[in-house]
This record gives sequence, C-alpha cells and structure tokens, in this order.
Amino acid sequence: MPKSAVKQRHNVTYEDNEKFQNQDSPIRYSYCHEEVLNYYGGLCWEIFNVSMSELGKDNWCNMEMVIRNYNMLTECIENVCFELGCFYPNHVMEELFVRIHQQYFSSCNNEEDLPDAPAGVVLISTLLPILLIPFIVYIVVWKSSLRD
Repeated sequence: MPKSAVKQRHNVTYEDNEKFQNQDSPIRYSYCHEEVLNYYGGLCWEIFNVSMSELGKDNWCNMEMVIRNYNMLTECIENVCFELGCFYPNHVMEELFVRIHQQYFSSCNNEEDLPDAPAGVVLISTLLPILLIPFIVYIVVWKSSLRD
C-alpha cells in the first residue's frame, strides 16, 4: 500500500489535513468492543515486545534506537482502532501505553531528574540583570543630558 494511502487511513489529524472538522465525514465511530480491541492491541504489544527484545535492554532508553519500534507500535494501534471503528486515543489503548512505559521506560532518566542549580548560582543569575537595569538607565539618562 502506498505511504500516502496509509497516511489517509490513520485516525489521526495532520497539520495539512483538517477534514476531521467536516461533519459529513464518511468515518463514523460507533460502540467500541473493548474485548476485541484488547485482543488486537495485545497483538501489537507482542510485535513491540519482540522488536524490543531484539533491540536489547541496554538500548531501551536510547530514543534514537527505540523510536522506530515505538512508531510501528503506534501505527499498529491506530490501524486496529480504525478497523474496529474505535476512536483513537481511547482508554483501552491508554492503558496499553501505560503498561508499555512501565515495562520498558520506567528506569530511563528524565530531564526532571537533573539536580537543581546551587542557590548561589540562581541568586546571581537573578540579581545580576535586575541590578544592571538601573545602572543602564542611569547611563542612558546621563548621556542624554550631556547632549542637551
């Protein structure tokens, strides 16, 4: 299937495609069978598990290595939701992603884990510009008074 056809099938909104606002859209979402969605979502999970195990645990926190597998998982889940007539995202798939993140990415360091800067650095970085402003204003007023 051509990539452009796949892109149109997805149940996501792209910047250049705002057809989701069209109320006459041929896609209608009805009751979503959660058991079936869980089953097929589980198949996407299994594919992701295999690809992540091939990648190796040491690389799970390397986003450049993981992003392709993660994107394939997302596309698989979007396609499952589309084929079943379920809106995406939904709470069933949200739970699946939470489980995936707990299993694979919970031990990865976040930027939030970085330590705070020392108090002295924060104080100087804050006070220096504040103290420079009156000095610069004084220089500007003094220079303008010399011209007069």
